[in-house]
Amino acid sequence: MRFLRLVLLPLTLLSGFASGLTVEAQDKTEPASPAASRFAPMANPFFAREIEFQGKIGDDKIRMHLQPKTEDSDSVEGSYVVAGGKRNHGKKILLAGEVSGNKLIMEESEDGVDVSGQWDGELKDNVIRGIWQSDDGKVSKEFVLELLPAPKIKKVKTSSAK
Repeated sequence: MRFLRLVLLPLTLLSGFASGLTVEAQDKTEPASPAASRFAPMANPFFAREIEFQGKIGDDKIRMHLQPKTEDSDSVEGSYVVAGGKRNHGKKILLAGEVSGNKLIMEESEDGVDVSGQWDGELKDNVIRGIWQSDDGKVSKEFVLELLPAPKIKKVKTSSAK
């Protein structure tokens, strides 16, 4: 019994010491942002968060939202709306695609089931430029999407009780 105490006591102390080191080491690392942890990993950090774009597809003004997919690495999903309801009566057009380096390839769906178009673009200096093509290949339009700045979150002041 005394032998067990002599062996187990140092092991218990060592494991407690080691777990203390682990906690200390964890405290020194920067915490992952809550948004980043819910998405699958992305090789291109530009697409590793929710982002908003504004731009044109042909002559139509659009606003687009993209975010990484939660289950597929290097994949994005999102939607866009054509200003003035010119296409799809102002309803969101769904997007899903892949990122490879600075290349972005997406399919879109106006009804959530059938593919209605293809996006093939390249990111350079916070701008994505490329070609949109209808699902039947009969219509092609150039597009330019500029990254919008992230909305600023106002800090709420709290009064401290004394």
